[in-house]
Amino acid sequence: MTSEPQELKLTPDLLDYAKAVALKEAPKHCKPRLARPRGAKSDLDERPWADVVQEAILQLLRRPPKFDPARGASPKTLIYTIVQRAVIKYGTRQAKHDERYRQPPDTVVLSEGLADEAVDETPTMELITENRAAALTRSRWPLDDILQFIDNEDSRALCRLVIECDGNVSEAARRLKLSEGTVRYRLKLLEPKLRAAGFGPPTGGKR
Repeated sequence: MTSEPQELKLTPDLLDYAKAVALKEAPKHCKPRLARPRGAKSDLDERPWADVVQEAILQLLRRPPKFDPARGASPKTLIYTIVQRAVIKYGTRQAKHDERYRQPPDTVVLSEGLADEAVDETPTMELITENRAAALTRSRWPLDDILQFIDNEDSRALCRLVIECDGNVSEAARRLKLSEGTVRYRLKLLEPKLRAAGFGPPTGGKR
């Protein structure tokens, strides 16, 4: 009588093993989102690969594998195969995304535009936020393409509203019944995520 495959219990030591596998495989198939810090103690430093490691672990937790001892494979072998496949898929999607949303050569990053506008003084938070909102409004990318990289519904609604208001933060804050400071802060938090996704909104002209 053969036993049915059982859902593998993901113990802390197996999850640690899965993380180590993801860190080992990530440099082979993915681009780091951050440069490896100087003086890092190990080549398997997790910071440049945080996104892919997180996705591999979440995939493992969402769909725990079923283990069949009759097949002779160990739980770690099963986990290695699943995590390796998840990392490869992540790298493939990353490459396709980078190719599709490669920043056009004639665009410049927002910080460079701000440096040109305020040579003699440090830009104020209001100026930075207004430029950020205006740049998002003038973005060459389709709105739906931008919003799909924002996983929070409230943040998506905020971006959509700012675009509808032509980058007017005051008007967006009024409609949301929030303070301008709150809206500026939320836009500031969203900018790195959009840039990491490959969006480089052009600057041009003052508001």
